[in-house]
Amino acid sequence: MVPPILSMMVQSPFEIPTYGPWMDLAGLMLNVLFALAIRGYLLLVLVGFMIYVTGLSDGLGKTLVIMGVAIYILGPFVLDIFAGIIGTGPINLESATRAWLSLIGMSDAELVFLLVTIGDIVAAVCILSGAIMYFTPLSGDLKSRGQSLIVRALLFAPILAFFHVAPWI
Repeated sequence: MVPPILSMMVQSPFEIPTYGPWMDLAGLMLNVLFALAIRGYLLLVLVGFMIYVTGLSDGLGKTLVIMGVAIYILGPFVLDIFAGIIGTGPINLESATRAWLSLIGMSDAELVFLLVTIGDIVAAVCILSGAIMYFTPLSGDLKSRGQSLIVRALLFAPILAFFHVAPWI
């Protein structure tokens, strides 16, 4: 039994709307984040590996890979909690796919294919430029930098091979 004073304090003469235009936006954001958590994490992982292979920023590349794995593991659980708190209802795969397509404009498979193609180009350029640097007899620094680029590109090659074969598995 709730004390009458407490129930009177909770009541308000103004009706507070529970559904507004911001709920549609919140639902769209949660659906896009859910699609990112279940499919889009691969984008972060691939971009992170591409940045790491080029040697531009090792810390950023590693951070993107770790963020991709963390989003894959924790993302759906955290988004389900937020959906319960906001009250947009449960987030399902169909609504997440529709929100992804409306926001990005291409399916996740097309986006991964595009990133894998760009990754192939990055790996080939890194191997070629690494070989040129390695065989340039001017400086020992160029030799070590070329060797590093070749090794990083060769480490990235099995990941790219997996993504090339993954649609047929």
